[in-house]
Amino acid sequence: MLNSPPLRDRDDADDREIGAIVRAGPKGAIALAGVATVIVLACWLAFYLFVFLPRS
Repeated sequence: MLNSPPLRDRDDADDREIGAIVRAGPKGAIALAGVATVIVLACWLAFYLFVFLPRS
């Protein structure tokens, strides 16, 4: 943009911190996706057991 302030220079400390974050990986996102998948499967199984099977 025309009136943006200049970007500050990154130093080695910033690069090391970013590297540590990247090396840690997406553990929280994978755990959240796993929990959400288990909840969806549990809802599907309950629906199947308590709705479909009694009607058949």
